[in-house]
Amino acid sequence: MRRRTRKKPVLQEKAEPYLYLLPTIVLFVFILAVPLFNLFKYSLGDSNIIQGFKGWNGFQNFAYLVSPKFLGSMWVTIVYVFFGVIGVVVCGTIVSLALDKPIPGRGVFRAIAIIPWVVPQAFAASMWSWVVNAQFGFINQLLRSMHLIENNLSFLSEHTALATVIVVRIWQGTPFMIISLLAALQTIPEDIQEAADLDGVTAFQRFRFITLPYIKPVLVTTTLIITAWTMQIFDTVYIMTAGGPARSTQLVALEIYAKAFQQDDLGTACAIALCVLGIIALLSLNNLKKERGGDME
Repeated sequence: MRRRTRKKPVLQEKAEPYLYLLPTIVLFVFILAVPLFNLFKYSLGDSNIIQGFKGWNGFQNFAYLVSPKFLGSMWVTIVYVFFGVIGVVVCGTIVSLALDKPIPGRGVFRAIAIIPWVVPQAFAASMWSWVVNAQFGFINQLLRSMHLIENNLSFLSEHTALATVIVVRIWQGTPFMIISLLAALQTIPEDIQEAADLDGVTAFQRFRFITLPYIKPVLVTTTLIITAWTMQIFDTVYIMTAGGPARSTQLVALEIYAKAFQQDDLGTACAIALCVLGIIALLSLNNLKKERGGDME
């Protein structure tokens, strides 16, 4: 006799997918939704680290967002993010294209390229602080031994500190771009590569018409991730310069820290953090729209 299969009730069948999603929803509420609610709450009130939320004060905390001091920090952050991300994209693309070629010792070079990514940021910042030290730093010692300079260079002065921390950011972020693009380069069909060799295309034509279209989705997504991470950089810059000298490296992340823990103004710190969160959300939505538009095409 054929065994009858018992059908699930309609209500149970509809509720079953949500039961599987329940653990994720609970984690989402406790890990993301609750802190996000508190961020909105504290940004609209008078609060500090010790006493917490003390009362509503409307939008008084957001008034700091139009102050000259914060706008100065915002400009420093824009310069830092723009040149840092551009440097990561350019260096990561060049190195990934080079490491995709069958060169001798390619595995060793790939392992070396990942080292800046696995080094803890606090350790990397301390290391770079020693490397660029004006008195006994490695770079100054090297340049003096090669008789390229007579007087030591100051890499963390008011006019050079921002450029120095941007270089460090490029050094730290490039490995992630290399890893992502190397994976994308493996998706290019070999027959297209062979056909390009037979047609005698130049290296630039190969990159523009073959390589770039295949790696573009990964390149765009990785650039967005690098941008979001760069906007939130704190420990590297704080250890190297603490926002100085003369606020020349005072990023928005350092501004949040200063407001919350040094000036005991948690409300204004949350207002600044909410502003940063809004910018990152807009960048993510813009990228999502572009990806959906590309899929529809």
